[in-house]
Amino acid sequence: MSVSLSLGQAETFAASLLQAMKVPPAIAHDVAEHLVSSDRCGYASHGVSILPGYCRAIADGVLDGTADGQLLVDTGIFQAWDGQHGFGQHIGKRMLLSAFEGARRHGQCVLTLRGCHHLGRMGFYAEMAAREGLVLLAFTNIINREPLVAPFGGAEGRLTTNPLCFGIPLPDGRPPLVVDMATSAVALNKVRVYAENGQPAPAGSLIDAQGNPTTDPGVMFANPHGSMLPFGGHKGYALGVLTELLAGVYSGGGTVQPEHPRNGKLATNNLFALVFDPAHPSHGADPAWQRHETGAFIDYLLACPPQPGGSGVQYPGQYEAANQARHADHIELGQGSWDSLAELADKLGVALPEGTAAAA
Repeated sequence: MSVSLSLGQAETFAASLLQAMKVPPAIAHDVAEHLVSSDRCGYASHGVSILPGYCRAIADGVLDGTADGQLLVDTGIFQAWDGQHGFGQHIGKRMLLSAFEGARRHGQCVLTLRGCHHLGRMGFYAEMAAREGLVLLAFTNIINREPLVAPFGGAEGRLTTNPLCFGIPLPDGRPPLVVDMATSAVALNKVRVYAENGQPAPAGSLIDAQGNPTTDPGVMFANPHGSMLPFGGHKGYALGVLTELLAGVYSGGGTVQPEHPRNGKLATNNLFALVFDPAHPSHGADPAWQRHETGAFIDYLLACPPQPGGSGVQYPGQYEAANQARHADHIELGQGSWDSLAELADKLGVALPEGTAAAA
């Protein structure tokens, strides 16, 4: 079973829950918008179902719902930010908008962020950049909690999911090219959703506490717990290590090595990113040629004959765009996720959206 909410209902409900947690309205709006966008894209793991965890993080003092983020350094082509343990969906949006201005002035802007709470679905920021005609390359590490991703050949965690995110605008009204992926075979929040809804995890994504392969998502929440595996074996592992160093070291936020505290409460994110303006005069490129070459390559890619029985080739980002179109006016929440939200609403004294009380 699932519960359907209009986009307006979902954003209003999420923002109301956040404001009941003493989050200022402007921050609550940014977070709610981001979460609902994740549900629209088909990523329930980073959608409104995460709000009970955020409520616990605020109560535990590891998430400051009022923090606005601080710009520490701005040289025009480089910006360094401190996230002040605030909502990543708000601080990340604010930070990217500032970096966009730097990229438009100088052609590019290198960006670092340290000590921010969960940034959410990174593809949201890639889509932001692409709408402005800009390119984004972002590397995010996760600290302040126990590592849950085993290195290639290892039987216990030494890394976290360390997502990569890239966004490129495409010509002719096409949805942007968006690469948004964990360097683990599956994101932890997806494992949480699998467990909440009684679904198995994909084969090859998890090991239990003894290092044995399993599809039971419950191993990640057992004591002792299991570990996730890197995607693509040694290749995903290498990208995870690269991301850990880029985001953890050059932001000043630190890596997951054990000299740093691990309180286990959701995520503290550090980021290393590049925002690039492909049309800036300093690059000496012809924007018309760029548009033609990009479109011609995408056409060439999509014209590839499909494998027998296959549905054909897509470029990265088409999946999300198709889900957004399919959920142009509503989102669907799994029953387990909805029950958790209804329980949170009752705890906070927030009314459920009209027409959903019976479902809860």
